[in-house]
Amino acid sequence: FNAFRFFPQQASRWEIKNSTGNKFTQDNDRVRKSQNIMDVWIMASLDSLVHFVHEEMRTYRLYTVVPRLVGFLGDLTNWYVRLNRSRLKGTDGEDSALTSLAVLYDVLLKMTVIMAPFTPFFAEYLYQHLRKRLLTSNTANLPEDAIGKADSVHYIMLPLAGNPKADGKVLVGMSLLQQVVELGRRAREAATISMKTPVKRVIIVCDSALTLDGLRGELESYVLEELNTWEIVLTSDVETWCSISALPNLPILAKRLGKQVRSAADAIKGLDSASLRSFSRTGSIMICVDGKLLHFSKGDLIVKSAFSGDSTRYIATSSSDGGLTVAVCTVQDDALRRQGITRDFCNRVNKLRKKRKLNIADQVDIFYAESAPLDNISTTRALACNSNLLNRARIYPVDFSSCRGQILISDKYASPGGSNNLSIALAVPAPSLAPAAKKKFAGYVALETLLATCDLSNSKIHGSLENNPFELKLGIDIFPSASSARSLGKGILAPSKPCA
Repeated sequence: FNAFRFFPQQASRWEIKNSTGNKFTQDNDRVRKSQNIMDVWIMASLDSLVHFVHEEMRTYRLYTVVPRLVGFLGDLTNWYVRLNRSRLKGTDGEDSALTSLAVLYDVLLKMTVIMAPFTPFFAEYLYQHLRKRLLTSNTANLPEDAIGKADSVHYIMLPLAGNPKADGKVLVGMSLLQQVVELGRRAREAATISMKTPVKRVIIVCDSALTLDGLRGELESYVLEELNTWEIVLTSDVETWCSISALPNLPILAKRLGKQVRSAADAIKGLDSASLRSFSRTGSIMICVDGKLLHFSKGDLIVKSAFSGDSTRYIATSSSDGGLTVAVCTVQDDALRRQGITRDFCNRVNKLRKKRKLNIADQVDIFYAESAPLDNISTTRALACNSNLLNRARIYPVDFSSCRGQILISDKYASPGGSNNLSIALAVPAPSLAPAAKKKFAGYVALETLLATCDLSNSKIHGSLENNPFELKLGIDIFPSASSARSLGKGILAPSKPCA
């Protein structure tokens, strides 16, 4: 349902930004032609699900279908939508956003049909809302049970599996990405490093070079974003970075081996790393116990992997089989803290928008004021050093002294590592002078207040101050809002000293 709610919000945003004025309607050709790795992965996962549902429903094994449906919905909301959130918002361009919207719509519509036998009323609710986006709903030549034309989702046959474009490398890479992100988050939690605070480096150690290759390329950028790190290091050199050991599973082995269990325990503890890594991959090993070769399988041995790097600089977590280890650098400096302050600022702004119930189309000016940061980092400096993050989030903060519009909502809080008393306010956009114009008319205090009431439909504003005529050009001297002046580079706060 969260993915369904997110879709119309972003579709409306695209329609507002779209210069042609067209409404979003589904384009299946765009879905089929997409080469984006996330689109390819989710469509391949959907095709696999459809094939599975057909096989299980044919034999009426309904109890196996529901867990698989739930698992796919988790992949859709927790991975596809989250990893594509900025793309759906237009960060990679409106054409890429349109493609992602088309893929998300196709997945939602097909999932609605698949879920219909299990959640009939909810599926019907989704279908009636989604079908409005289909051109086929008004096409008379289609059969009555065609998706979009059918009056109810329960008139539609289950979709058929297509021919997914994804190769094994994409599926393996996404599976590894999910494991890496989960382990990386656990490592951060163990080090009490918030996800909003960036880290310098994450080391990913995998015992299979072939599996690790699936993560290289396009998927690396998603790992950087999800783990909020500046750098990732991929390596299959497990001997250098990890140590491995094993213990006997005594409750199981004691029943099977009896008096030999002590000898078996000593033999298991004496296994070298090569033998243990082979056992982790195959789940089978032959061990000499009291002169006899005995077979041991998974469950007989408890294998543990430990990070052998610098524990004063890294904290690591490993998968249960020891084949994957993720180590997070715990060393922090001012550059990392400044980026953390900026990310926290963006998060606070978005929470204020949500609290004020503003939608995507609502434009506001963002103002802030901070008290003396004492020994902490100045928020102004942090924002100036991370303007790229603000631009990606389309958040353009301006000093509170420039506020001329009506304040809609505000908040005060202590910024982690920054100002002890930081105020943020969202205000109705009001005309704002560019910094050069502010400097020129610095002696005329009432000018900006008067300009806040001006009609900016013309490209120029003429007037006189103390019998001195002046002319202000729209887009050069004056802007429709403080945020627009900031976004066009006219009001960016430059750091007083280098950010490095």
